[in-house]
Amino acid sequence: MRLSALVCLLATACGGANADQPLTIPLGLTHKQAEAQLHAHQFCHAQGQLPQTQEMYPRCDRTASELGDAWVTATFDGDRLVELRRWERYGDDDHAVARWNELIAARSKTSTPSDEALEALKEKGVAEPGTKTVKAFRDKDGTVVGIYLLTPQPPQNANVLEKITYTK
Repeated sequence: MRLSALVCLLATACGGANADQPLTIPLGLTHKQAEAQLHAHQFCHAQGQLPQTQEMYPRCDRTASELGDAWVTATFDGDRLVELRRWERYGDDDHAVARWNELIAARSKTSTPSDEALEALKEKGVAEPGTKTVKAFRDKDGTVVGIYLLTPQPPQNANVLEKITYTK
């Protein structure tokens, strides 16, 4: 059994992370470490894909039906993870708003939304296209987590975005 599969099995068996919970993956990880952590969140790397600056991790195969689609993009600088984005797409606004509220409530259990964190995102100068509203949380190690409710726009056509990024 591969180490990443074992980590996922153990995390799931112990009530660990899953694809519906906020991402708890720290920035600064190597490609291999990020792959293992994302797998524990039920996002799988394409087999045989070589390390790249930006990598996509679709949902792992699941038997349950879902209301929407979700995937993660990971951005690397050399072999270090510098940003994560979990995109979620829903067929209607009601499900998107409910999901956005779910993520805000879950993230609020470990952190508090703050105007300072929101300003840090704005100062970085990377506005997300289609943003209806956003809540930002200061995380450890100089990172900020932004949870966005979006008007779907190409190319992602996503309604919800959870972004973990460095702000300095």
